[in-house]
Amino acid sequence: MICCHRFLSLRQLKIFCSVKFCKVLITYIETAGSTVTRQKTLKEQYFFTCKCPRCIKAGHPEDVEESAILEGYRCKDDRCNGFLMRDSDETGFICQRCGLLRTKEEVKKIANEIKAMSDKALKATTSGTHQEAISIYKMIEKLQRRLCHPFSISLIQTQEKLIKLLMKVKNWRAALSYCRLTIATYQRVYPEFHPLLGLQYYTCGKLEWLLGETQDAIKSLTRAVDILRITHGTNTPFMKELLMKLEEAHAEASYKPLKD
Repeated sequence: MICCHRFLSLRQLKIFCSVKFCKVLITYIETAGSTVTRQKTLKEQYFFTCKCPRCIKAGHPEDVEESAILEGYRCKDDRCNGFLMRDSDETGFICQRCGLLRTKEEVKKIANEIKAMSDKALKATTSGTHQEAISIYKMIEKLQRRLCHPFSISLIQTQEKLIKLLMKVKNWRAALSYCRLTIATYQRVYPEFHPLLGLQYYTCGKLEWLLGETQDAIKSLTRAVDILRITHGTNTPFMKELLMKLEEAHAEASYKPLKD
């Protein structure tokens, strides 16, 4: 759905078997989250229980796994990429891949450290001491990597904060490194043509171009255009700017070999 000036457009991303019997659904909230979290938010803010194809899978094995990955903990064995579930004795969390236990005390200790640092990071950010905030968020991210699954929503939120802060202090290289880290999680939690995924590719492309990585910038900006031309149309100022950037990147790429 695209709103442009006085017009509202709907873009079809797949072929419907029969328009008469197919429902067109919209999202009311941020969709990156467990079913329990999404349902709770919808109930509190919009007073209904969602019965979309994703939400009706609540409690199914694949939904339980996805929720544990997005909002739960990781296996403490770095070689294992398993997700954790609470054990039957309530003593901790068991990795569903290798069976390794993480005690509640261990999890709580790291979680408390993250909470304390998060409060400090917020104060540093609001006071404008960006370098201090960056240092604290890097420590938070390090702890979250020990505690959370690599596709954790909490981890990606911290990485997003780091990207914004690093861009404010013009540390383009570090910002790009974090931006690239987030792409895999965005691809997992959002549909193929979600605008947030497109915007993340756009950010990557801008940073790559700034750093002279023209070919990578073309790939990222092209992917951004593929997504955002559907979600944003092609006549908005933002899309015109994006298309111009892509055109300039292509021109720069064709000029570089001649220059060398």
